Amino acid sequence: MKTLFAQILDPSGHRRILKWTQLPVVLGTDLSQKHQLRDPKLSSEAVIIERHEERGLVFMVLQPQLTAKVGDLKLQAFDLPFFVPIKMGDTEIIFTETEVRAPVVECPSGERAWYTESEAGQSMLQSVKKSALTRLSIYLNGETGTGKEVLAKLVHAWSDRASRPFVPLNCGALALSLAESELFGHIKGSFTGAIRDRPGALLQAHGGTLFLDEVGDLPPELQVKLLRFLESGEIRPVGSDRVLHADVRIVCATHKHLKTLVEQGKFRQDLYFRLASIPIEIPSLRSRPEDIRALAIQFSKEFDKTLSGDALTKLQVNAWPGNVRELRHAVERACGLVGPFQSLVNAADFDFLHESATAASNLDMHLPGVSSLKEMEKWMILRALRLANGNRTDAAKILGIARSTLFEMMKRHAIMGPKSTDYWMAHFMAESS
Repeated sequence: MKTLFAQILDPSGHRRILKWTQLPVVLGTDLSQKHQLRDPKLSSEAVIIERHEERGLVFMVLQPQLTAKVGDLKLQAFDLPFFVPIKMGDTEIIFTETEVRAPVVECPSGERAWYTESEAGQSMLQSVKKSALTRLSIYLNGETGTGKEVLAKLVHAWSDRASRPFVPLNCGALALSLAESELFGHIKGSFTGAIRDRPGALLQAHGGTLFLDEVGDLPPELQVKLLRFLESGEIRPVGSDRVLHADVRIVCATHKHLKTLVEQGKFRQDLYFRLASIPIEIPSLRSRPEDIRALAIQFSKEFDKTLSGDALTKLQVNAWPGNVRELRHAVERACGLVGPFQSLVNAADFDFLHESATAASNLDMHLPGVSSLKEMEKWMILRALRLANGNRTDAAKILGIARSTLFEMMKRHAIMGPKSTDYWMAHFMAESS
């Protein structure tokens, strides 16, 4: 059988992961570490998980007068749900048949985390942390909503400049007439409205980090002056003859590829090389579906709600062109719409997403290498198998078709392979490249 994983949140707040390859499993307070629950409200043998020939995994409460709470329901025996919190006493358990990865990159204390359980996300975070320890400029390239400013703050927090200022500046929101003043500052009387001397973002960030968001929107004349600063550290405020100096680490970001802007003549190549000493690609949310599940569960907890398994599946197959920001707003909206007296959020509560319309409007952007209906069908089958870890029944549910129909489609596209997460991940990535 597959390995059964349980993520357990103890009453103390400590989170741990247990796993078993043999069933049945009895959980209680006086058992070994591999089966122990650390909750005084539970007995020595509180629950049992066993495999039923027809129903699959079954969860049964052994302790008299105790019920397990799943959403709004209080039950003593039920088919074991995956990814849905089960509460008993002061303990919460979430079961899966795929490993829940603990973060390998610790977030600095007091900083907002860029949350991920995926290999792609963890690898990217490792790169960010290593880069933060250098003095080089960093270029973060990622779609809108992928958390570029969160990563920029982590670069600052992990660097030796953490105790100095972090100054964010959105270049896309700068009025052309005030852009130079915002970046380099001005002196009193240099233009109408300049009633006092004002340091620009570069001087404000002295000793620390300046985050230039949407740096591709900088006007050409400012690109020249920014390049001069990067080469000499010199700042000349608007209207001043005095040259100032600042020691600033630059982190920049765009949702457009700077290389493309360079090729189009909209961005200086020499400035690109200075800003992109270390380029880092931020993976989109749709490329890491395991993070969709993890983030959705995390967001729903903030609103004291629980997402059903069907709701999580529906979220995982959505395209999410707005990435994490869009996912959070969707979960917040669904949790708000169900009202205060319903704690379980179902797939139907996310009908506002209009999956088919979203997918159709983004086919050219989200289906790389697909140029025909036949290729699109194969891509969708592989994606469903990847999400379902190779399980044909679950893949059919994701696609909304009968299991027999899925087998016919797989036969038509000569799709064969084991029920292996790694196999389908490799197969999916090969077809998507």
